[in-house]
Formats: sequence, C-alpha cells, structure tokens
Amino acid sequence: MRSSLPFTATVAVLSCSPVFAADFVQLNLTSYFNAKAAATSAANANFDGSGRAYPAELLPTATSFNYSGLEFILPPFHDASANDAIKASGQTINIPEPQLFQSFNTLAISFPGVDAGNLTVNFDDGSSTEVSIIIAPWYSQGSIFDGPIWVPWHYANPSLDSNLTRDYNRTHIQYATVSLPSDKNITSIGLPSSDAQQAYFAITLVPAVAEDSAPALSIQNVRSTTKWANEGATGDDRIQVTINNLARLNASVDAWIASNMSVSLSSSSLTTVTPGTFVRLRPNDQIVVNVGVQNAAGTTAGSSSTATVTISDSNGTSIAVARASDPWPITAGIPEWTNTDSSLMTHESPEWFDDAKFGIFVHWGVFSVPAWAPSGEQYAEWYDWWLHNPPNNSSAIWEHQLETYGPEVVYDDFIANFTADGWNPDNWVDLFVNAGAKYFVLVTKHHDGFALFDTKNTSDRNSLLLGPKRDAIAEVMASAKERAPELRRGTYFSLPEWFNPDYGPYGHGQWPGHPALNWYNGSCCEPFIGRIPVENYITDLQGPQMEILFSDQRYETDILWCDIGYASAFPSIGGDWYNYAAGQGRQVTRNDRCGANMTDFVTPEYATYPATLSQKWETTEGLDPFSFGYNSDTPPSGYQTAEGLIPKFIDIVSKGGNYLLDIGPTANGSVVPEMTQPLLAMGTWLKASGAAIYGTRPWWIANADQSDGHTNVRFTTSPDAFYIIALTEPSDGALTTPAPVPILANDTVTMLGGTGKALNWTVDDGVLSIEVDSDELSKVQYAWAFQVAYSQ
Repeated sequence: MRSSLPFTATVAVLSCSPVFAADFVQLNLTSYFNAKAAATSAANANFDGSGRAYPAELLPTATSFNYSGLEFILPPFHDASANDAIKASGQTINIPEPQLFQSFNTLAISFPGVDAGNLTVNFDDGSSTEVSIIIAPWYSQGSIFDGPIWVPWHYANPSLDSNLTRDYNRTHIQYATVSLPSDKNITSIGLPSSDAQQAYFAITLVPAVAEDSAPALSIQNVRSTTKWANEGATGDDRIQVTINNLARLNASVDAWIASNMSVSLSSSSLTTVTPGTFVRLRPNDQIVVNVGVQNAAGTTAGSSSTATVTISDSNGTSIAVARASDPWPITAGIPEWTNTDSSLMTHESPEWFDDAKFGIFVHWGVFSVPAWAPSGEQYAEWYDWWLHNPPNNSSAIWEHQLETYGPEVVYDDFIANFTADGWNPDNWVDLFVNAGAKYFVLVTKHHDGFALFDTKNTSDRNSLLLGPKRDAIAEVMASAKERAPELRRGTYFSLPEWFNPDYGPYGHGQWPGHPALNWYNGSCCEPFIGRIPVENYITDLQGPQMEILFSDQRYETDILWCDIGYASAFPSIGGDWYNYAAGQGRQVTRNDRCGANMTDFVTPEYATYPATLSQKWETTEGLDPFSFGYNSDTPPSGYQTAEGLIPKFIDIVSKGGNYLLDIGPTANGSVVPEMTQPLLAMGTWLKASGAAIYGTRPWWIANADQSDGHTNVRFTTSPDAFYIIALTEPSDGALTTPAPVPILANDTVTMLGGTGKALNWTVDDGVLSIEVDSDELSKVQYAWAFQVAYSQ
C-alpha cells in the first residue's frame, strides 16, 4: 500500500514483456463531503435541496463496493451525523501522489435529469485540460436509468410530491467513467461547477504505466451478458471483456497493439466457441471485446462459475493468461427468464440494436384527422388532451376546434374520418429501407386509447372495427417481412388511456382515467367509443394487449416501446415474452417507459449529449421539431432538414446512442415531402458512408474534437477500422485534428463515398492531417467520413 494514498488495489495486467504491477487508486473524499444523501426519515431528508433523500436503511452497509472491475470506497451513509456526498461546485480534489492516470471512475448522480459537466484535469507542469462527464439521474418519473446501487424508493416531499412521503420510483446511484490523458502526471481534478447539478459519492482512478517499450494490457473486467451472437443461433452466448492498454498516452509505437489479437475464456463450466478479436489498441485506450461461449456438458444455464482470460496473437501463441490463480466470477449460460425483478433486470439490449443505430418512428391515428396544434408549442398527437385542458378560449386547440368544426363535434367523431383511403403499407416500408433505417417503431395505441391492431376481447376501440376497418399494424408487419426481412419491427404502446374510465384507479396527472367532459359546455360526458368495460385495466386490458403484440403471429414485435410508465402489467408478463422470442431464436428489447424496475435502453426526447452515457440510449424526435403526429400548422420551412439531421445523427452515434426519427403521416397515410425528402437524403448519405455508423462503437479516448483551427469531427470505431467524420467540410485541402487518433504507418485512409483512392496523411507535432481535394469532397454532402483501415 502506498503510504501517501488512501487506498490502492491490484488489477490484472498483461504485457508482451514482463508483467507490470498496476494499482487502482480509491480517493478518500471524506474532507470534501458537503451534503447528506441518506436520511433516516422524511423529516430530515433534503439531499436535493427540495426535501428528498435516499433511505439510509436500504443503502449498502459495506465500506467498499465493486463495479466494472473496480473498487470504490463507500461514504458513511449510516452515520446520521456525517455528510456522505459532494455536491459539485467546482471543488478541486487533490491527488496526494501525482502520477499518470488512464481513467476517472465515479459513483455519482445528477438531479433532476441527465446532466453533463466538465472535469478540470490539472498537471504537474501547471497546465490543465477539460474532459466532459455525463451522469444519469438518481431517479426519473415514468422512466428508469439503471445504476449499480439502487433502492426501491426515496423519501419524498409531500408538498411537492402529491402528499407522498415515499416516492416508489426506483432510485439509483450511477456509475460514470471518462478517459484521462496519461502523458503527464495529474496533481488534482476539479469537479464541475454547480451549474452541472451533480453529486459524487466515490472516485476511483486507474493509473497508467510509465513503461513504454511494450503494451501494458490490463483486463479490467469480465462481464456475463444476456446476449447471444446471431439470430437463430444457440450456444454462442456473449461475455464481455474490458481491456485497457495502460501504457502512457505518449508512449512509443512499441507500446501499441497493431496486429490481430484474439481473446478467449477458460473455465470448467464453459468453452470458447467464438474468440473475441481486436487489431488495434493504442496506449491510453480501452476496448470491450465480445467472446462467444457455450456451456460445458452438464452445466446448468445460469450457474455461477469462474473464468480466466487468454490473449493470443495471430499465430495462436498465448501472450499471457490473466488471473489464472484468481479467476473472474461469471454466469455460465443464459437461464430462462422469470416474471421477477431479479430476472428481468438481467435483460439488456441485443447486439443488433446496438449495431442498428437508426430507426423510424411512426405516429398515426385518429389524431391525424384534426392534425393541428400551434406549431412549435404543442404536440399535435395530444389534440384530445389539449382540447379539454383547459376547456376554454385560453387554449389554442379549443379555439381551433370551435372555429374549424363547431361546438357539436367531439374528438371521437374524428374516428369516422380516419379512413386510410389509398394507404399502401408497402410505401412506408420502402421509405424505411431507402432512408437507411434498420428498424421501425409503429404507434399501436396512443393515449387516446384507439388501437391500430386487433385488441380482441379487451376492446372494440380499434381500426379493425372502426375507422379504416383495417389491421394497420399487421399490414405493415407483413409488408416488412416480405419486402425487407432484415428490418427489425417495433411497436409503441401507451400504458395509460386518458379518458378510459377503467384506468381511473391508476389515474394521475395528465392521465386521469375518467370520461372526458364535453369540451365545449362541460357536460358529462363525451363518448369513449368501442370501450368494453373490464374489472381491472392492468390485468384485463393492458397486459393482454401487450401479449397480443408479443406473440400473435401477425405482430410478434422485436421492440416494445412503452410510453408514460406507472401502473404496468409488464413485470408479470415480460419474462414470458423474452422466453417466447428466444424459443424462436429472436432477441427482443424494451425501453425504459414500461412501468417496471428495469430497462434495456433509455429514451430521452430531442436530446444530444456531450459524452457517452453509461446506459444504452436512444434519442427520439420528429422531423417536425415539435410534434410527432402530423401538424398541419407547421409550415414547409418548419421541418428539420438533412443539413441539420445528418450531423446530429453522427454526433448521437459517436456518443453511443441510437436515433429514432419520427414521421407523422396524414390521415390518408401519405407522408408529406417535407418528411420524405430529408429521410431519403439520409439514406443516400448512409449508402455511401454507413460503414462509419452501422455496427460501430464510441471511441474510448474521445467522442469528438472541436479544437479551434481544426476540423469539427466525430469518431467511431470497429474491430478493423477507425472512422473520423467531419461535420463541416474540410478546408484548405485537408482534414486536421489534434486528437490522438490510433493511426500507424501503412494504415490506409479513404473517404467513404468518394473515389476509393488512398489519401495521403501525416502526423506532425501530434496533429493528424489528411489531404483531400475539393473534387473528392464534392462526391458527398452534409458530412464527410474518413476510414482508417488498419494495416496488419
């Protein structure tokens, strides 16, 4: 143990020469704590400054916590007289013994939502640099951001939280990690300013290795997943291995991995069937490698076991075996899911979803008939709600209804006008394909409770019996299976229904669950056409409708995209869906709004982030920048264009996100040119440059470089190539970036969508310059993707 540091611990380090002894450093934050996160009652809860806090009795009692292969010192949650968190306000955290560090890792949270800030890294030569850190919230209404430490509720403020003293939204402590530049000794790290709204509980740093004559490969973590390799395949379960090259950032090329490497696992419980591979790992970098395994004969799926990691070169020669005497704990095989939190929370987004990057959302329904909201102010698909809230001339939608349709027409009268005359689902599917999307999500039922699929005996409020008299969802699914079987098929499903009386026992806020009073005169009540009264909305309507989407052969959704959350049948049926799909060789996924204590991915709306979020995320937004349903009030100039969409999409992908971009067809099913034209332009760009998008992952060292005087670029990676995507057209005949791009002599650089010719490049004083002339650049619009193909 180093006497000047509060705690150090050894991690597994491999080397192509002698094995290095590396430590991770746990910082003692006691003197910096300035807030009390854990409370013993609602009376003394005030962590967020608004009377809320974690329940101390449910937080860990241990003094340390292991996550992602790292140890963290836990604060004194159970000491009522001691602070246990740092509310960030620009504090400088001193490092008693300055040294080289590769990464900053923390247990922390943001409030009230996802929040980003800058860490200030101070070096021993007096210089400093900033790195972005993004942290998920401790809890989120109607949504969930999974974190490594969680409690089932938090103390609430009755005056702000509907008279509750406990809020049963699952509440977390999150994990976040960022790369640190390891070319100089770090003396201290400044936390973000108070504007960031972040709180820190623990910080652990991973040191770099000063030795630069060979790679310093560190196996940071081995994690069992619930993913498998290919659709229809069995016995190729994925275990993820996190590998660092701890050599200092400015080490010589001798410290680079620059040839084919394979990664395998050894265990008495399983065998490696598909080794993980990587070709390039520069100093200061990190990769996550998927290793395919199958259980040994007699090993029950879900058994606890251990494994060691072997890294071999292209000749199959073992470089080293990591932790042969102290193997990593793993789970051997993927067990069947059960309808319990402990089982469902192990589910995660499949590799195909991580690879897909781009999907198309479709909002179409009865709301597409009035199709109006004040542009830029309200969602048009919320027409029914805003018509009644408020029910007077202070509402623009109320006034529009009166002026356009008169006082006698109520919302359900629009059902008869929702005829879908001339609609051909093939046109939608062709648009999805030509836009370059890899999946789509159809609104099957929005908050108005009108379904576009066969709801069977749960409700007659659907498009088979009313309106178009067609099973719209089944028609699109059938068309996609025939015309584009590679497309993943998803379904949006609203858990509540605004004005369905059966939802009343679960009503809250904007989802009251009582009949709508007449929008014009306030009399009781407007019709809710097609309702079949049920005894229990959750078990008799919501759950059975989900199950129809899961297992009816007309639908068999790959993605369940819930909305609103709260009362939900999903926890009692989700495991059955996972097992049903797995039995067909399908890997399915669901989002964070299903009203359960777990999620596969989170779904912020109209969001971009400055760094990689710890959770898998998918941002969603409309081609109409403030409506998902078609809004006739939006002028042609009000729609998003390819010039803005494509750079935004690239930025999202570089930070690990997917992009779900929405169209709102008109009542007859047509899609206006202001929506189709940008999508087709995206498809053209992806046809040329998609290798830099599909199947890629964020670069560990940096997502982007926007240094003054250089090209504004984003980065993505694949096992055999690195991608630099310019969001602005390179000028003066070259793309330049000072980022430490993993490029070596004999690597080939080309511009995707160009002539295919190899481009000249140089690295001078740490700046990469790629020569590219105007003729080459003119072959692509909106963004320019350069591929660095690794030599081997």
